[in-house]
Amino acid sequence: MLIVAARRSIRQLIAAKVVPLDLTPHHYWMLLILFKGAPMSLGELARAMWMDNPTVSRMVQQMGLRGFLTVGPDPTHGRRIRIRLTSDGLALCEKLLKISADFQDNAQKGMTSEEVATLREVLCKYIRNLDVMVANELPGVPIRPQHHHEAVPEHPKASGI
Repeated sequence: MLIVAARRSIRQLIAAKVVPLDLTPHHYWMLLILFKGAPMSLGELARAMWMDNPTVSRMVQQMGLRGFLTVGPDPTHGRRIRIRLTSDGLALCEKLLKISADFQDNAQKGMTSEEVATLREVLCKYIRNLDVMVANELPGVPIRPQHHHEAVPEHPKASGI
């Protein structure tokens, strides 16, 4: 229940900051993930967001229509696409980084860097255990990489739990 309560509060706080920018919290996280890393395939982005491909595909389409993303061919794989931020998307991400930094500073107030690292480590173990349980109950559901939080490079101003 503590995780559910934390998730709810995070979503509410982020929504309060990004709704005036005509974004949802999921759009916010998607844009920051793309900002922190190299162009991604749809599957890579969906895994980084902990969401399914069809949902992320719709979000990519929405953000593309608004001029924040572009989708093009992957030069290393003939049937895969790469999703990239446009110059407008990069400019928007600069605003989102300020929101992210402020959020993290306040959410981690009173915590040492060691406590933040421990929290991250314990949550990753907890999520891994849940993924194994899901895979055992629902055959065919893949288990995410063990160190998922390391899959996307951290941006110094956009780090987070």
